Amino acid sequence: MKIRILPALVAGVMATTAFLSSCLKSNYAEIDYPVESSIKAFSIGTLRQTIYGKDSEGNDSIYTDTISYAHVPFTIDQINRQIYNKDSLPKEVDVTRVLASISADNASIWYKNKYDRDSLWTSADSLDFTNEVTFKVLAYSELQNNFVFGKPYTVKVNVHKLNPDSLVWKHFGDKKFAEGVTFTEQKAVYMNDYIYVFGETAEGNVKIYKANVNRGSFTSWEEVSTSITSIDINSAIVYNNEVHFIADEKLYNLNSNNQISSETNLSNLISVNGDKLLAYTTDNKIVSLNSDGTKAKETDFIEGKNLNGRISAVSYTAEHNTSLWRTIVMKNRVKKVESDTTAMVFNNISSEDKWQEYTPINPTTCPNQGNISMISYDGKLFAYGEDFDYFYSSTDNGLNWKKEEGYMIFPAKEENGIKPLKDYLKSESYSTTVEGYYENDSFKGSFIWFIWNDGSLTRCCLNRLMPKE
Repeated sequence: MKIRILPALVAGVMATTAFLSSCLKSNYAEIDYPVESSIKAFSIGTLRQTIYGKDSEGNDSIYTDTISYAHVPFTIDQINRQIYNKDSLPKEVDVTRVLASISADNASIWYKNKYDRDSLWTSADSLDFTNEVTFKVLAYSELQNNFVFGKPYTVKVNVHKLNPDSLVWKHFGDKKFAEGVTFTEQKAVYMNDYIYVFGETAEGNVKIYKANVNRGSFTSWEEVSTSITSIDINSAIVYNNEVHFIADEKLYNLNSNNQISSETNLSNLISVNGDKLLAYTTDNKIVSLNSDGTKAKETDFIEGKNLNGRISAVSYTAEHNTSLWRTIVMKNRVKKVESDTTAMVFNNISSEDKWQEYTPINPTTCPNQGNISMISYDGKLFAYGEDFDYFYSSTDNGLNWKKEEGYMIFPAKEENGIKPLKDYLKSESYSTTVEGYYENDSFKGSFIWFIWNDGSLTRCCLNRLMPKE
C-alpha cells in the first residue's frame, strides 16, 4: 500500500522537528500548548480472544476467535490527558495487536513507538497496548508561529487480571466469636452491611453474634444480647430491615425483643414475599403475616412433609407477573431407602393455595448433601453441601439442576492461602449468606460468606461482580 504525503505536511513536520530540537535547548520552564490539539474520540476494534468451552463430545476445548470490542466506551479525561476503559476487557483478550480509531482536532496524530520515538499514527497501525501508549496531536500554534505537539495523552486498555467468571477467595482465619465459643449448629443472615449468626453450643446455649462487612472486608464479631430464651436458631430471617426469629412458637424482633404477632403456633420462618412474611406452623400450614403480625393468608403444606429445622428458601417476583411471588424451599431428604439421593425442593406461587414438591428425576435434580444450602447469586440458584465439592445451579426455579464444572467451583487443593473448604469445617457446623451492596440505587449480590464453627470465615466473589472502588 502506497501512502501519499502532502508537501505541506512534510514542511510542517520538518519545521516542527527543527522547532522541537531548539526547544530542547531552551531555558523556558513552561510550554504553551496549542488549543486545537485534543483527542475527541477513541475506540478499539476487533481483537483476538482465547475461548474456553466444550466440544461436541463434552471434552475441554480451547480455540481462538476474533471479537469486536468497538462497543466498549473509553473515558477521555481532558484535564489529566488520560484515556482508559472503566470496564476491563476479559482476561483472555489479546491487546498486543490493537487497531484503534481516533479522532482529534487535527488529522496529524503521533504516538511513541517501541523505540520510544514519535511516529505518525494511521488507522492501519497495529499497536501493543500491554502497557500504556502515549499519543500527541500536532497542531499549529499562532503564539509560536509553528506546528507543535499538544500535551500528550496516555492511553491504557484495561484487561482483567483474573477471568471475570472465576471465583476470588479469601480466608479470615483469625476472626473468632469469642474465647472458647464454638457452635454445633448455626444460621447466618445478612442485613445492611452486617452478618448475624445465630448459633447453639454443645451445651445447648444459644448465642447471637454480628459483624460489619463492607464489600468483602470484615471487622470483628460482637455478641448481641437478648432476654428471649428458647430461640429456634434455624428460624432467623430478615424482614422489614429487622432480624426476626421464633422462640416458644412465637415471633420476635431481635432489635426490640418484643413479640410482634399474636400467632402462637409458629415452628419456622421461611421467606419474605414483598411486604409479607411466610411462616410454617406446628399444624403443617403456611401462614402469610403482615408487617403488624396479623395473618393475611393460610394454606396447607404438603401432607407427610414438613419445614422444620434447617431449610434454605428464596423468594422473588414471577417473571410473567411482578405482583406475584415465587418461593423455592430446599431441604435435606432423610434417607429411608437407597433411592433417596436427591434433595427436597418445594415450590409455590403466591396466588396459589397449594405447594408442590418437585419429583426427583436424575440426573437433573440436585443431589442430597449434608447440611445443604441454597442461595440466589448472579441470577441463578446455587446449592452446595458440607463436602463443598461442587456448586449445583438452577435457572428454572429449582426444577432442574446442573453441576458447575467451569468457573463456579470450590478450591480443590490449597492454593494462594486458601484450603479446600472441607478443611475449615469442624463439628459439621457452618452457615452461609450472601452480602450485597448498592450501586446507583440498585442492590447487587456479590460476596458469598461461609462462617465456620468458631467464627472464622471464608468468602468468595465472581471477579466481574467485585465492587468497583
